[in-house]
Amino acid sequence: MEIKTAVRQFIAENVLLGVHQTVIEDATPLVTGGLIDSIGMIGLVTFLEARFNVEFVPREINVHSLDTLEQIDELIRKKLAGQGTGAADNGQTTR
Repeated sequence: MEIKTAVRQFIAENVLLGVHQTVIEDATPLVTGGLIDSIGMIGLVTFLEARFNVEFVPREINVHSLDTLEQIDELIRKKLAGQGTGAADNGQTTR
């Protein structure tokens, strides 16, 4: 599943709870637009870590990284690309 689609579905099911009929576009401001609060951001990060098998450091959990689907997509892609090189190195050192 595409990153933006997975995040859009998570927000619709877990944050908006089907109550709001808000259309979430790629550039829709999630935090600054009031759709996700600080508690919702924690839930979003937990979802992203579990769904995409990535880990966030505290400095990445902010409005500048997680305010739009575009920003989230870019961050997750960078993390996944970094894992590819790091995973190969880690696999060789543990053997």
